[in-house]
Amino acid sequence: MRRKKLRGSNTGGRGYGKRARHAGNRGGRGRAGGGKRAQQRLVSFRTNKHSYSEVNEKRVPLNLNHIDKLVEKLLKSGLAKKDSDRIVLNLSELGYSKICGRFSKNKIKLLVYGAASERAKNEIISAGGEVL
Repeated sequence: MRRKKLRGSNTGGRGYGKRARHAGNRGGRGRAGGGKRAQQRLVSFRTNKHSYSEVNEKRVPLNLNHIDKLVEKLLKSGLAKKDSDRIVLNLSELGYSKICGRFSKNKIKLLVYGAASERAKNEIISAGGEVL
């Protein structure tokens, strides 16, 4: 990929022309600088494929005080469903791992499939919802 920033500049944002534009001034290109001592680390980094397991899984919480704004969008897009007076949320389909926090103003009756913190469970149950 080409570098587009400071293309016509003689100083490259460093104020002095000689130390600005070349690879040696930024530590080299690619995996440069391995040399005698760091080659071992580079080899181990290349061979150990970092696998994606449940431990490394990205955890994204959904905060209850953001649900007011989100529910309308989710209902329009079809990701959330309305079941009589409750709104049904499946966290895994939405890309969230867990619900946490408290309601800010409006308490909404929710039926949540997924994990929730203790405080969030109490909030949802006190509003007349369920966490499964």
